[in-house]
Amino acid sequence: MIFHFQTGDVTFFPEDQEYFEKRFAKLEQLLGFDAGDSDSLEIRVVLSKSKHHSGDRFEGSATVHCPGGKFYAETIAEDMKKCADELKKKLRAQVEAFHGKRK
Repeated sequence: MIFHFQTGDVTFFPEDQEYFEKRFAKLEQLLGFDAGDSDSLEIRVVLSKSKHHSGDRFEGSATVHCPGGKFYAETIAEDMKKCADELKKKLRAQVEAFHGKRK
């Protein structure tokens, strides 16, 4: 699994990267055969501070590219961990729907 992070104006620590990678690793298991090998599953995460909301909020988007398809999610959250959790939740729902259609 190959991760690409684009963080722009967000302070992004190694702990944050580990949190995202840990959360999204479960998607590889869920994709199963459709994930391909470890070099063919690519996850691109884009994070920025929200300009449309007052206070510190984060806008996040994630795109998963794999031989089985392409999945995309976006969210706005109060902190980066919630952003990672919401993105994973939305991507998981898409992957489950994808597998449901194929059965």
